[in-house]
Amino acid sequence: MAWGDSSAGVTVSFFTGFVTLFMLGAGSIAEGFGLRRAIIFAMVVAILGRGAFSYAVHIPGAWTAISVVFGSLLVIAMAEGILQPVCYSGIKQYTDEKTSSMGYGLIYAFMNLGIVVIGGISSWVRPGVDRLLNAAHAQPGFWDAPLRFFVGKVDSGVEAVNWVCTGINALVLVLFLVFMTKKVERAKLRPDHAEEIRKTSTATLFERLKSYFFEGPFTNARFVFFIFMLLPVRTLFAHQWLTMPNYILRAYPKGIGDRMEWLVNWINPLIIFIAMPIFTALTKRVHVYTVMLIGSFVSAVPTFLLAGGPHLGLLVAYFIIFSLGEALWSGRFLEYASELAPEGRIAQYMGLAQIPWWAAKLTTGFYSGYLLNKYCTEGVPRESLHTGTLWFIYGCVAMTTPVGLWLARKWVMSGLSQVNPAANDE
Repeated sequence: MAWGDSSAGVTVSFFTGFVTLFMLGAGSIAEGFGLRRAIIFAMVVAILGRGAFSYAVHIPGAWTAISVVFGSLLVIAMAEGILQPVCYSGIKQYTDEKTSSMGYGLIYAFMNLGIVVIGGISSWVRPGVDRLLNAAHAQPGFWDAPLRFFVGKVDSGVEAVNWVCTGINALVLVLFLVFMTKKVERAKLRPDHAEEIRKTSTATLFERLKSYFFEGPFTNARFVFFIFMLLPVRTLFAHQWLTMPNYILRAYPKGIGDRMEWLVNWINPLIIFIAMPIFTALTKRVHVYTVMLIGSFVSAVPTFLLAGGPHLGLLVAYFIIFSLGEALWSGRFLEYASELAPEGRIAQYMGLAQIPWWAAKLTTGFYSGYLLNKYCTEGVPRESLHTGTLWFIYGCVAMTTPVGLWLARKWVMSGLSQVNPAANDE
């Protein structure tokens, strides 16, 4: 829509921020209607939102199209804000104390496997449809033949990918309806009675909203410091979609740019899919704070490799090391937040624990587009770009997490063990 880096970055940050914001309210409320119904509702809403978003480019009138884009993004954000905490709630209910760590590791791993799949689809559909739309100037490849369906229906390869994603959402909904029957839903190992609590609760809406923020682990200063100290390193996760795609498209040769999804969508998620269950098993009895400290350091430090300039080898090394760090701590953190939750409030606790992630996603977009345009400007010859400075800045930001965790380790760990499920094992 020709908005430029800064406007696009802010828009994406608002979207991803609203996903987490909806977890605080909508996710917790939806949990009270049962897992199956909440997930079905969220998926239907997501399909409607994605369909509107995909079609927005064809709507006449700039302001009307913009309204549809923002409206559809808000709808999708609500759907995903419901879906994620409800799924985490399901993991707790369908596992026991011995298998919960692996359960959280596996759901995180399989979410990343989905990113690998869509990365492969996007790297095929996006450039393939563009070649067909510009057939007069480029020779279509052999694998472009199935993509002729989109000719005359879309204006770009990106739009085609959006419609493919909408179709995938619809397919997943059908599969969920077939396999997640009411009988299957009832086979819980640790049932959470959120639905019964909702029906019998006499609390007002204000009282419920107040309890979201003024009860539970957020009254513990050490816990609050602990999770908010993860904010700087989480900005690197946001840069995976705010900065990395355009960085690769602009700073590397066309042959690498056309396969951008292979780097952004394959290396990191594939490593997470393989390493997350392994690392989760190996660190099960290690204090969660220690895992966070080491994992955040491993995630942050490879950013300085990219300060050496746009070299493919350094880029691949960055993705590998960063992903190993993510695999170390992400699954354990999800387990930690969920296991703290009392009955009927799992989705609420998962949403509250995501506030730093919300802050990272929301704030990163306000400067990522500006810095991307400043140091990795579109249309500027690759040899004139200053991408090393860009990534040096991002590396310094991310390193404040492991440094802060290390400096405060004695104070935090002296009280964090009171609410830490892993500490009881030791």
